Amino acid sequence: MINKKMLLLPAFTAVSILFCGKTMAASGIMAAPPVKILSLKDCIDMALQLSTTVLKGNNDVAITGAQVLAAYGQYLPNLAAGGGYNYDRGNNFYSSTSPILANMGRSQYNYQLSSSLNIFTGYYNYSNWKAAKLNQQMAGLTLQRAKQEIELDITQSYLQVLLDRKIVDLDSNNLVTSLKREDQLTALTDVGRRARTDLYQQQAQTSSDKLLLINAKSRMQNDKIALFQKLRIDSSENYDLEDMTIDDNPDATRYGNQDALVQEGLQERVDLHTAMLNVQYSDWNIKKFRSGYLPTVSLGAGFYNNGGWFNTLDLDGVGSKPASQTSIFTQLYKNTYGLVGVNATWNIFDRYFTKSNVATAKILADNARIDLQDTHISIVTSIKMAHNDYVNAVQQMETVGKGLTAAKEAYDAVNGRYQEGATDFITESNSQQVLLQAQQNKIQASINMMLQKKAIDFFTGSITQ
Repeated sequence: MINKKMLLLPAFTAVSILFCGKTMAASGIMAAPPVKILSLKDCIDMALQLSTTVLKGNNDVAITGAQVLAAYGQYLPNLAAGGGYNYDRGNNFYSSTSPILANMGRSQYNYQLSSSLNIFTGYYNYSNWKAAKLNQQMAGLTLQRAKQEIELDITQSYLQVLLDRKIVDLDSNNLVTSLKREDQLTALTDVGRRARTDLYQQQAQTSSDKLLLINAKSRMQNDKIALFQKLRIDSSENYDLEDMTIDDNPDATRYGNQDALVQEGLQERVDLHTAMLNVQYSDWNIKKFRSGYLPTVSLGAGFYNNGGWFNTLDLDGVGSKPASQTSIFTQLYKNTYGLVGVNATWNIFDRYFTKSNVATAKILADNARIDLQDTHISIVTSIKMAHNDYVNAVQQMETVGKGLTAAKEAYDAVNGRYQEGATDFITESNSQQVLLQAQQNKIQASINMMLQKKAIDFFTGSITQ
């Protein structure tokens, strides 16, 4: 007899395999999202949108806008409406003609509509409005400078990752060279054409090159994570950075003249404009507080109405509630009156409140002028230092260029002689390390050249992506 279980087993196994295959395929699609490549511009745009500094800066600008609106509103008349209800119950003694004891329960209704307009506030409102507008401009310029700082910071971090990547490529190529030489030495040692000490030295050199590559990869990964942290990205595996052409052209026409760069910075730096506005803001605050020495004049107008209803009324114990009373709605319609008046107030002595405010405002204005001088000096100094770093970067480019050319020629010559057995392993290894160092120096100098130009753009206030 044929065992039916044996017939069912292959079919069940096939279905299981098919089902598992579909499950693995489906899970593979879901578990492997595409890696998004970010350019330098993408990173800067993300930082400008998500940075805490920018988010708070936008809020500060919004707050100052609300303050300007509030200061402007002081020129407009206000409008207030109110209403009320009171109920009185108890004894009252009246003696206008003859003493009368009145026991009453009375309901009272009222409503009013009033408005006032500041005619003169000792220039307080005008000064407050001007100060609020200056404060709004300062908030906008502060936000703009914060964005420039973020742009430079992201650029530095981005270029650092690119430098790390190029260093990893050089270290990888260097390791490949060492591995190939180790394989050759192994074969030559086996046939007795090379001393075993050369093989041992090469193995030690290969191990050192591997360690160099491991450290370079770790440094690159850490710098990439640090950049993504600034972009508020926590899943670094789903993102990578786009390679870019390193602009290492000195561009001396743009960056070579230090005096021109200083003048540009004094014209373009928004933090210097902020410091200037802060001086004006402080001066308007002095005028605002000085208004406390002057009188204030306001115009007021109102529309008032009230009505009442006796619930009970006893005069000397005799019920005297009127047989009929005007309805509340009629009273609230007819019992109206208007009021228009001009009010003037002058604080002759306000316990030194105005005097202390003016004194404080003068000190703050003096501090604002000190800050302006410091900002001016800081701009000139930072531009000169950045220009010196730029000149140094230009000299480095010239030096490392010559060094790389010489290192390449030296390595080619030494490697050829080593292949022919005309030189020893130490000379060959040293020339390889010198070439690697020269290549790394060239890449570092190129990226540093680009970064120094970005730094000058930042210090002159003209940084662009």
